[in-house]
Amino acid sequence: MQWTWYIGTEFIFYLLSPIFLLTLLRWKNVGLVLCASTILISASLRAFAMIAYNLPPTQLGWNTPPLFNSNYMEHFSQMYIKPQYRIGPYIVGIVLGYYLVQLRNTGIKYGRKFIAVGWIFSTAAGLISVYGLYPILQGWNWPVYYVIYGAFHRTLFALAIAWIIFACHCGYGGIVNRLLSFSVFIPLSALCYSVYLSHMPVIFATFLQLPFPYKYVGKIPILMHCVVRLFLAYILGLQCSMLSELPAINVERVLLARKRSEQVKTISHNEHCLSSISSTT
Repeated sequence: MQWTWYIGTEFIFYLLSPIFLLTLLRWKNVGLVLCASTILISASLRAFAMIAYNLPPTQLGWNTPPLFNSNYMEHFSQMYIKPQYRIGPYIVGIVLGYYLVQLRNTGIKYGRKFIAVGWIFSTAAGLISVYGLYPILQGWNWPVYYVIYGAFHRTLFALAIAWIIFACHCGYGGIVNRLLSFSVFIPLSALCYSVYLSHMPVIFATFLQLPFPYKYVGKIPILMHCVVRLFLAYILGLQCSMLSELPAINVERVLLARKRSEQVKTISHNEHCLSSISSTT
């Protein structure tokens, strides 16, 4: 399953995360500088790689404009899966988690202007990160824009999502928080990992049923095709979760519960011994 490359990438980030977390806890300003520097270095490396290999800002599922290197696998191996080009959004998540913990301890409240600016920025960042790809797909000769977009679009999208999490957590989410809090999303979110592992066979299977090359014939057919993929991916993900993920989680819970009960028995036994000694003395 070639698409599981991100598990290894995220594991590397997980191993590096204590460096940023401990620095933030011990020296806040130094930690923030370290996080910002890491994001900028990662973006710079990505920009240099785009220039060196003449690669588009991201992988293009359709025809690559002639001004870019059209080798899909070279883009995948040289830039798309490399952790040094993807750590920016992970750092955004670390900083967000740090601030949420600090807010819980301090209880700071923000005014309407700050909240309005945050939502405007989040909306703009999300739209730019998604629809900023339009000039690239059109093949417009904007080389400087392509490099800047390719270097920062993932981090920009992470900032947009970070604000949504921040606003909903702190009570500023409004209708967005109510929408995301629907109970129907709870079981769907529990299946996310299994769907991630099983979604690519669904995509391959549905593509094989279509005439090749796949032509754009309108928005509704594309939308319906994606809805069918999503539905089938969740059906397959549910089976994977029931057969492997949930049994493993239950075994882990049983083992951890047994270990906790043994610790509780040891503590209670030690307390009983101490009380007996104190009563005799």
